[in-house]
Amino acid sequence: MGPRSTAVLLFLASALTIGLLVGTTFPDFTWLIVPTVLLTVAIAWGVAQVGPERRWLLPALLVLGAAVAVYSTWTGTLNGLSDEPYTTPAYASLGWGLYTHPLNLTYVQYGTSHFESSFYVYLPLLTFLQVPGLDYRWVALGAWAGMVFLLRRDPFALTGLSVAWVPLLAANGQNDFVPLLAITGALVVRPERGGWVVEALSLGLKQPANVLVGLYHVVRGEYLAAVASVAITVAILGPFLYLNAGAVYCHVLVGAPNNTCTGRPWTFFVFKRNYWLYPTWAVVVFHRSVGGWVRKYAPAPLRRTPVA
Repeated sequence: MGPRSTAVLLFLASALTIGLLVGTTFPDFTWLIVPTVLLTVAIAWGVAQVGPERRWLLPALLVLGAAVAVYSTWTGTLNGLSDEPYTTPAYASLGWGLYTHPLNLTYVQYGTSHFESSFYVYLPLLTFLQVPGLDYRWVALGAWAGMVFLLRRDPFALTGLSVAWVPLLAANGQNDFVPLLAITGALVVRPERGGWVVEALSLGLKQPANVLVGLYHVVRGEYLAAVASVAITVAILGPFLYLNAGAVYCHVLVGAPNNTCTGRPWTFFVFKRNYWLYPTWAVVVFHRSVGGWVRKYAPAPLRRTPVA
């Protein structure tokens, strides 16, 4: 297959991920998020091979993803996959009672009324990072666009984040894009220009981001920085720990959205589509390191030359 045919196939594969994402909304097909992520990495690898000969391909993928996302946000098509665009900003109204009082919220999503009664289960800064009066979907989509801008000089990472399902998920208002933007900023912005401030901010948003930051420092042998990331997280939670340490434990560490201090079973997260954003981000952003690991430990047939 020549470069032109391969490029067209990669473009169509990106469009296919839209259907796969929709498929994950059916109870018996949530597992489709796994082939979606694998296809995303394959598309990024494919673009790295033929992209230099077909320079239109990466811009076309980016335009496709952005167009689908904006259209979805604007019209509601393929939207409504999450309650987060309504609940995430609403939790800010609880103020210092963020972990001690549940949110009771009635909202209308595309003509259907929903009632939410739940405790806040994320880190405290996430709910306050919003633009008053602006639909949170646009905030999430703006965070995706920010990542695209920060990674614009890395074609592999840019391709991975441009595969259509990723911006479409942002258009649905998933709040994971805000902490991922913060981590991306911490990697791109030099420490002397405030990168450490952005990293500290990322530690107060959503727990998977803290795991990524901690693992990043551990893998690099920066054990003091890893310990510091834990200390900063505790410091951000400090006022809430003082007010009610038990509530912080139940809702932040256990992840209980209720009064029973019983978290969801691990199976709840296995095929949770938005949580797969984090390994996707890690693979496409650290593709050189991942590729080196594959070449070192994978069976011989999987060893290839480094991706440029």
